[in-house]
Amino acid sequence: MRGLVKIALIQGCCLSFVREVSRLREERVNMSMSIRGLKTGVATAAIMTCSCVMVVTSAQAGGFALREQSSVGQGASFAGVAAGTSLSSVYWNPSTLTGVSGVNTESVFTGVIPHTDVKDIQTTPAAYSGLGNPGDVGLDAFIPSSYSGMQLTEDLFVGLSVNAPFGMATKAENPSATSFHAATAEIFTTDVKANVAYRINKVFSVGFGVGATYGKVRMTSAPGGNGLELKGDAWAPTFSAGVTITPFEGTIIGIGYRSETQLDLDGTEYYSPLGRTPITADLDLPQSVTIGLRQTVTDRLTFLAGFEWAGWSSVKDPIIIQGSALNNQLHLGYEDSWFASVGGEYQFNDNLTVRSGLGFEKSPIPTEHRNLRLPDADRVWASFGASYNVNDRFGIDVGYSHLFIKDDVSVSGSNAAGAYTAVADSSADIVSASLRYQWQPEPLFENDEPFDRQY
Repeated sequence: MRGLVKIALIQGCCLSFVREVSRLREERVNMSMSIRGLKTGVATAAIMTCSCVMVVTSAQAGGFALREQSSVGQGASFAGVAAGTSLSSVYWNPSTLTGVSGVNTESVFTGVIPHTDVKDIQTTPAAYSGLGNPGDVGLDAFIPSSYSGMQLTEDLFVGLSVNAPFGMATKAENPSATSFHAATAEIFTTDVKANVAYRINKVFSVGFGVGATYGKVRMTSAPGGNGLELKGDAWAPTFSAGVTITPFEGTIIGIGYRSETQLDLDGTEYYSPLGRTPITADLDLPQSVTIGLRQTVTDRLTFLAGFEWAGWSSVKDPIIIQGSALNNQLHLGYEDSWFASVGGEYQFNDNLTVRSGLGFEKSPIPTEHRNLRLPDADRVWASFGASYNVNDRFGIDVGYSHLFIKDDVSVSGSNAAGAYTAVADSSADIVSASLRYQWQPEPLFENDEPFDRQY
C-alpha cells in the first residue's frame, strides 16, 4: 500500500508539471494543435506511464534481472538497443530520448513462459527423496513497462518511465523432496524514473534519469516440517546516464549506465514454532553498462550490435538477515556477467520494418551457488520481430525470443533440514508487443530551424 501511495504522489506531480507546461505554451507559442488537445495527449502519456506498477515477474536475464523492457529490442535480441530510435531505449540510455520528436508514449506488454524441470534429486536424509520431484518450478509472467517523452525545444527533451528492472518467481510442487529448502521464491521491483536529455550538436546527445525503485522479496520453505517464510520490502533511489554519438551519417553509438540499487529491506521472519520476528537485510542490486551500435548498410538495411556488463558481484557476499531467530543467511555468491548480441533491421517500406537477432548471455551464478530458487545458466537468445506504422501517429511493435538455456545444470543446497543435489533443464519463450502514439509531432516550444539528429 505504501508503494501505491508513493506512485500516486508521483503521478500527481507528473500531471501538475504537464498542466504548467501547457499554461506556458498557451502564453508563449501559437501551435497547430489546440491547447486542449495537447493537455489531453500529455496527461494521457503521464497516466499511461504511471499506471504500470503491478508486475508479475520471472527472471529471464542473467541472475534475476529483467531485460524485457522493449518490444523493438526484443525482436533483435536487444542488439543496438542503447543506440535505439524507439522511446523504450531510454531504459538503457536516457540520451536516446533526443531521437523521438514531439510528444509521445510507448506502452510495452511482455509475456514470459519459462520451463524449468528439476529431476534426479538426491537428498540427505534419504527419506526426503521419496517425496518426489518438484516438477516445473518456473512460473509464467506478465511484464508491462511504459514510457512518455516530451520535446520541449529542438534540443531539450524530458520524459517519464516505469519499469520492472528485476524480478523472479519460482514455485515447487508441495510437498516435494526439495520443499524443505525452497518452496517458493519471489522478487518484485518497480522503478519510476524522470528522464532529461539534451542534444549538444549534431554529434553528441547526453541524458540522465533520476528516480526510485521499490523492491519486495518473499521466500518460503518447510525445514523439518515447519513452515518458514522470509519477506521484506524497501524503497531506494536510482539514477541512469548516457551519451549518444553520431560521428558519421548512418552511424549511431550509444553508451548507457544504470546505477546500483541498495535496498535496505524491512520485514518479518515467520517460523511456525516461534511466530513472527522483525528482520532487516541489505540487498544490493547490480549496476550495468550497455553499449549499442546502429550502422546503416544500405537505404533499407541496418546492422545492430550490443554489449552489456552487469556488476552482479554486488551480491557476492552472504546476505545477513538481522534479527533472524534461526540465524538465516542467503548465500548468493554471484559474479559479474555479460551479454552480447548482433542483429539487423530491414525496412520494406515506410510503414513496415522487420528485424532479427542472436545473443549470448553469461550467467552470474557459478555452479557452486546454483540452487532451486534460481537455477540460472548460460543461454543463447534467438529473436525476430517487426514494427508497423498504422498511420503517421500510431504504430505497433512485436517481438519474439526463444532462450536456449544450458541443459542438465547441477543445483544443490543445504540447511538445518539436510542437503540435496539435483539436475535442472530450462528454456523460455518470450512474446512482446508495444503500442506507440505520437500526440504531437512538433516541440512544445518551436525554433525557426528544425534539426534532424539522424540526418
